Amino acid sequence: MSQRLLSPMVFIWLMFFSVPDGIAATADIAEGNNNKERITDHNVRTAEYTDIRTLASGQELDPVLQYYEDTQAAIQGVPSAALAWQYNLQHKMSFGYTDSVYWFRLALSNPGDRSEQRFLSLTYPVLDHVRVYHRSNEGDWQQLELGDKQSFYQRPVIHRYFVIPLTLAAGDADEWIFRVETSSSMQFPLSIWQERDFFIHDQHQILGMGLYYGIMLIMVLYNLFIFLAVREANYLYYVLYVGSMAAFLGSLQGINFQYLWPTATEWNDQSIIVFLSGVVLFAAIFTRNFLNLQEVNWLNRSFGVIVIASLAIVVMSNIIPYHTMIRVLIATAVIGIGLAIYGGVWRWSQGYSAARYYTVAWSSMLIGGAILAMNKFNIIPRNMFTENIVQFGSALEVILLSFALADRLNQEKRERFEAQIAAFEHEKIARIAQEDALEQERNARLAQEKALEHEREAREAQAKALEIQRKATETLELRVKERTLELEDANRKLEIMSITDPLTNVRNRRFFDQIMQREMARAIREREPLSLLMLDVDYFKKVNDVHGHQAGDEILRVVAQAIRQTVHRNTDLIARYGGEEFILILPNTELSGAMLVAECLRKTIANLSFDRLAEGLKVTVSIGVHGDVPQYQDKPEHWVRYADEALYYAKANGRNQVTHYRG
Repeated sequence: MSQRLLSPMVFIWLMFFSVPDGIAATADIAEGNNNKERITDHNVRTAEYTDIRTLASGQELDPVLQYYEDTQAAIQGVPSAALAWQYNLQHKMSFGYTDSVYWFRLALSNPGDRSEQRFLSLTYPVLDHVRVYHRSNEGDWQQLELGDKQSFYQRPVIHRYFVIPLTLAAGDADEWIFRVETSSSMQFPLSIWQERDFFIHDQHQILGMGLYYGIMLIMVLYNLFIFLAVREANYLYYVLYVGSMAAFLGSLQGINFQYLWPTATEWNDQSIIVFLSGVVLFAAIFTRNFLNLQEVNWLNRSFGVIVIASLAIVVMSNIIPYHTMIRVLIATAVIGIGLAIYGGVWRWSQGYSAARYYTVAWSSMLIGGAILAMNKFNIIPRNMFTENIVQFGSALEVILLSFALADRLNQEKRERFEAQIAAFEHEKIARIAQEDALEQERNARLAQEKALEHEREAREAQAKALEIQRKATETLELRVKERTLELEDANRKLEIMSITDPLTNVRNRRFFDQIMQREMARAIREREPLSLLMLDVDYFKKVNDVHGHQAGDEILRVVAQAIRQTVHRNTDLIARYGGEEFILILPNTELSGAMLVAECLRKTIANLSFDRLAEGLKVTVSIGVHGDVPQYQDKPEHWVRYADEALYYAKANGRNQVTHYRG
């Protein structure tokens, strides 16, 4: 992979996963009596409290949290004093997919002489139900309902994560008990923050997310425009895949719930299934078409099964519980990625160059998806790397897949060129075969002459010559017929290419000259009016100098498209005359009608937006028009000169206007 590609990828990686110095906690929790003290409350059980002053801003609270698994969901209200709390020896509160209700306990004290204010941040936004019981020294229990089954606006802090403000007065000891019930993976990543540090860290996370979703949006729009231009279905499947991936991660990270459907709690859970199914569905369709897997029946059928399974999961997700469907869907996705990599390696081994980008892209996605799946099934611990690896992997993947599509397009162009060369070779072979047949005919005639001298030998030679002639004629006819069909097909393709301008996809000047000659003769013969429009892009050289030739080429393509959309009679002709000039033939059109068409063209082009090339960039055109009933002495070049003189007058008179030839 080139250094130009790796450099932005490394930058994106750092933005996704880095945390500013002084914000993230780097110190471990000290052992002993430095940060924990024994506090006895005769009304409740004896508890071990953690000194809040010893907890660094951004520190994860797994080592000081206690938990209890309620397998029967039998505990209602605040747990009793006899509950068997325990610490997590794995140091990460991650338990995979489970039907149990989990309770978590956090006990904090402030033996200092001033009040301490913090934020508790629960950074797993897809938990269904999180009930928070807060107990102070006065013995009062306060209850707070959180979770993605609650309206987003009920949260105490409007944030994509569950954020709880915490104030601990000097000399106080408080206790927080969390009841968590969810159909998603049971993970409880709780951390404590200074308010200022929390929002600084959050801004860096938002910047990383903005970079990621910006990349995804650029890839969607860029490849959507390519699809609209070339009508290649793979670009549409790619756009749908990238859009589904971005939407899935937006739901998983709580962004969609915050900004798109803050009150649609049921759909918020459902959207993860729908969007992830879309990722698997469109990835499978894209792979089948991109790699041309029809040659491998079992692999082609496997992707067909994945497509059907993805659609079935979406339909059944309203019936079967979420935690069951998400497991099936994750397994389907991992299998699909494995098959995609196998198909990419197989096509790569066959010399299909675009498969190299494809294989590397899906390998990065497989690594990211596998790590995320193992994290959700509690095989590996939850941390910033495992939670965001899919973001980085998918960003790298969509960029590489875009390269693969471009490489495939270039390869198809090369194959078309090679087909043209092969057609010329076939024509050469046909000529050689024809010459061979003529030579055989000459030999046959010589044999007939010798037969006159030697009757017996002549009869044998004549029979032999006739047999040779018959076989040669059959072979020649067969070869000529095959070569003729191939040449006719090649000639049709070459003829279209010879009359089309490759940049703007309108007719070229050579074709214009032919049609102009024909239309002029017809108009003279039938005494009908004929109009000619010559159009020139104003200040085009300046646009090229300031914005570059690529921008100039794009302007010519857009202007040509605007002309085609405005002038669409079957009898009309649009051609690129040269440089930034276009010329239009309007048969059976008087000067007044041609002036109306020209003015409509001028306004349409003046209203075009080129902000994607340069903000505020506008393009205007000047148009020269000549229309009349041609006489027998008129020539096509006369009418071109009249239209050109009118165009010259329009440019000399200030540009961005329509002028007709005044004689």
